[in-house]
Amino acid sequence: MRLSFLLVTTLWFSSCGGQAVTSLPNNAANNTSADANSGPSFTAASVTIDSSNGVKIIGTYLPAPKPNSPAVLLLHQWQSDRHSYDDLAKKLQARNINVLSVDGRGFGESTHRADGSTVSAGRTDADVRAMLGDVDAAFQFLLKQPNVNAKRVGIIGASYGSSLAIIYASEHKDVAAVALLSPGLNYFGNLKTEPAVRKFEADYPSRQLLFFAAEDDKESADAVRKLNPIRVDNPLYGQNVFSKGGHGTALLKVGADQDISDFFAGVFDLANLNNLKN
Repeated sequence: MRLSFLLVTTLWFSSCGGQAVTSLPNNAANNTSADANSGPSFTAASVTIDSSNGVKIIGTYLPAPKPNSPAVLLLHQWQSDRHSYDDLAKKLQARNINVLSVDGRGFGESTHRADGSTVSAGRTDADVRAMLGDVDAAFQFLLKQPNVNAKRVGIIGASYGSSLAIIYASEHKDVAAVALLSPGLNYFGNLKTEPAVRKFEADYPSRQLLFFAAEDDKESADAVRKLNPIRVDNPLYGQNVFSKGGHGTALLKVGADQDISDFFAGVFDLANLNNLKN
């Protein structure tokens, strides 16, 4: 059953049955390959973002067609790349949301430093700190884009990307909302998400958080049920646990894409886009 969302300034969600067990909540940057002087373009552009250790993070930026529009950053799962989000990115852009998807270090095209040396993916504590630095570089890049309303920027993450998303958001008040696809409790043994969710909830009670998983991915489904702190009692937190759907961005093919699009449309109040000035 397709989920229904009420698009108002504060988003409230209702439960529904069927396929899923659901409770849902009631200036140009310097480091880009796009030509900042060529005027607005609404087609996808390849961008290069300088991150920590001289790593070149490669991304795809899809600008919204209207000024002062919200934005989202997309973080993929392990052994994947930014193109796993291509269809969702187009869907979000069509709803007047700026979209930046990036290749995590060691994946896709994000495999080199400025000096030409190779970067590989790793799972050590130092690697995690570096990956969080990459998220910050990408998020700050997004905030500086001329079409972006810097007070309406969210993050979508899948699998280990969801861990990076919520850990980063728990430490940065500029993240307006987060959607997590197949989160875990402690990927790699050093990506603990429960403390981050609790901090996100305690420090920023007005921000919104949406969880996705599937029952055929039991570890993530169990994690969602543990991480969602108040479930239906908290109108700002929602979850959709599909009966089937697999892991990470695979969930986009069973309905999470539309649910995420509707979620951010509500969070950003796209029905009243002209009011997004503060």
